[in-house]
Parts: sequence; structure tokens; C-alpha cells
Amino acid sequence: MTSSHPIKWGILSTARIGITAFIPSARATSGAQVYAIASRSQATADAFARDHDIPVALGSYQALLDHPDIDAIYISLPNSLHAEWTIKAAEAGKHVFCEKPLAVTAAEGRQMVEACRKADVLLFEAFVFMHHPQSRRLREIIAAGEIGTLRHINAGMTFVVNDPSNIRLIKALGGGSIYDGGVYPITFSRFIAGNDPISVQAHMRFDAQAGVDVATSLILEYPDDVTATLYCSFEGRGGAHALITGDQGRLVVPSPYHPGAESSFDVVIGSDESRDETLQTGTPPFQPAIDFFQQCMRGEETPTYMADHADGTLRVVEAAFESARSGRRVEL
Repeated sequence: MTSSHPIKWGILSTARIGITAFIPSARATSGAQVYAIASRSQATADAFARDHDIPVALGSYQALLDHPDIDAIYISLPNSLHAEWTIKAAEAGKHVFCEKPLAVTAAEGRQMVEACRKADVLLFEAFVFMHHPQSRRLREIIAAGEIGTLRHINAGMTFVVNDPSNIRLIKALGGGSIYDGGVYPITFSRFIAGNDPISVQAHMRFDAQAGVDVATSLILEYPDDVTATLYCSFEGRGGAHALITGDQGRLVVPSPYHPGAESSFDVVIGSDESRDETLQTGTPPFQPAIDFFQQCMRGEETPTYMADHADGTLRVVEAAFESARSGRRVEL
């Protein structure tokens, strides 16, 4: 695949995130074409294609995978369907950009990675912040020792979900606070620590009717005496946040997971020295990640922070459930 060849994207599902995040970001990416949309209903696909100016509308997911002109698939299905359709996409020879979490179990995630490896296609989990300039800058500041030795990461993601029909509250579809929101601070803490945790302790509050967690608190222990306290919830309007603490300063990050065209964070050194860093990318949140993914497809970049990185987060999720059930710290 050459740089002169436009990469034709197919979107598998008419989920809202495609409208709000993927489509505008892909259209802001050089060499990307939003080419096709697939739904389980031809009428739904036709309406979506008309409303969002997409050339091809397909009335089944399999029809999208079978389309010979499509190079890459964006999967935004419910969590429980990620594995099935990623593996089918790989078997059809399509590269896959899959929404987070990659899967609902670590074993499922490994099966997806292996299927894509065998098919010689790329698989990316859509934690797009890891390819955003803001995240690289945070790592640079830590590596330069500006806040001293990294000691602690505090991060969270909270928002209100109270409609029982919302897929986030449906257990069979991979619902729950930790799967929908908690994977963000877990992945962020792993990215900032540059390592995987060695232990997990968790407390979960479950919705008795839905059977999914609606609030989860975690304590992660990392190598080199680094710790993280993380929180996710469907019961509050706290939004997203992160605080990275070293023994000589801290980084206050208001938008850690979806930094946009302009992003900023505070660098605080000691008790009285602080500065604001603002990064201007001029692009929607997914654009840097889509651009990187396409460069990897063309062989212009070495794949990093791809789907194999998801295994560490899914193992933390599994350990969190075990810890919440047992009331004990779980070693990884």
C-alpha cells in the first residue's frame, strides 16, 4: 500500500461515537476516506450514509467485511461483540481499529491479537490518547525529572448512566463502569508508569438488577514504589481527570483521555512554581491515532501501543473483579 493510495474505511455499526469522534477525525486525516457504513438494517445504513455523506451503505456487518474495496474497519459495537467481529474482519483481510475495551477478557483479547497476526493485518485498540502529543509531552516531562521521581497517579472517569436500556448497563453486552470508564484510567496509569502493575486491590458497587458494577475504586501497585488510585462511576458527573505526582512536583491534567485540538495541563514544581503548557494540534481527538495507524498500514511507522498493549489492562480488570469478590489484594 503506497501513500498515493487512499485508505478506504468501513464503519461497522452506527453507534454515536462514530459520528462524534471517528468520522470527523478520519476526515481530518490525510489519505483517509470514510467509504462505507454497515448496520444490521439496510434502511438504517441508508439513512446514516445519507446524513453523513458516506458513499456506500450496507445492510449487514458481513457485507462490509466482504466488500473488496475496503482496507480498514472501525468497530464500535458493544464490548461483547468486539472479539467476534475483529476475528471475522481479520479473516477477511481487513485492518481493524477497534473501540475500547478491546475485549471483555484477557484471553479473548489474545485471541483477537493472534487472529490478526496470522492474517497479517493490524489491530489497534482505540485508546487514542497514547498517540496524542499531550501524552508524549507528559512522558517527556517525567523522564526529564522535572517533577522528580514518579510516585503516584490519581485518575478517574465518572458520568451518569441511569437508563436501564443503555448498553452500558447490560451485562450480556459487556456493560459496567470498569469496562466503559475504568479502562481509561487503568490504561492511562500504565502508560504514565511505563510498566504493568504488580498488584490490584478493588472495591466495586453493583447494580442489583443489572448485575454490573456502577462504581469501582482501585489501588494499583507498580514496580519502583509507584502507586495509582483510580476511580470510575456511572453515578457522578466528575468527568475525566488525572493528577501525576512526583517527589518534587506534579502534573495536573484536566483532559487526559480525549485531548483535542487544543489541550493544556499544569506543571507544578515544589510549592510555588507553576506553569501552564498548552498544545495546539488543530485536529480532532482521534486524528493523530488514525494517522499513525495508516502510516503503520503503509509500512511508514513501526506499530507501538497497538492492541497487544490491551492485555495488561484486561488483566487488571479481571484482577479487580477477583479482588472485589474476595476482599483481598490480588497479585499479577
